[in-house]
Amino acid sequence: MEFEHEHHELTHHRVQEFLGELFDDLYLDPENAHFYVGYGSTVLEISVEPYGPEETIVEVTAYCVQGADLSENLLLGLLELNHELRVGAFSLVGNDIFFSQKIFGRSLERKNLLGTIAAVANTSDEYDDRIVDKYGGQTALDRIRDTGGRNKRRAVDPSAAPS
Repeated sequence: MEFEHEHHELTHHRVQEFLGELFDDLYLDPENAHFYVGYGSTVLEISVEPYGPEETIVEVTAYCVQGADLSENLLLGLLELNHELRVGAFSLVGNDIFFSQKIFGRSLERKNLLGTIAAVANTSDEYDDRIVDKYGGQTALDRIRDTGGRNKRRAVDPSAAPS
């Protein structure tokens, strides 16, 4: 991974250290330098991105629901939730729903990262089953169970590996 500035590199290593202390199943993707951990019924992606010449943003993203039917009611409901929630926000990529929260890296402490991880995972866990029940799709954990995870998918079809 190529870092844009010294603080970017320092924050990345700090996040890796904190996550290593908090999780046994930490995975660092060598392609994008994002971290992945399982938490409850979701999978979390933690990334460190540069923000200006001397700051970084640490983003914690939950894979909430994959393959939902994106009806107008669901989309409006997610927007209303974004307005009501104290932290984080829902977002869409294709038919997949994510929940994420960002924090600044310069003042990052272990307890802030853990609090952000817990808030994102708990919010995703609170809403993923509700969304699936009403609008279809699968929770991240169900998707992993059905597909056998990344390693099984690669063994079956090497072209199925995420890019």
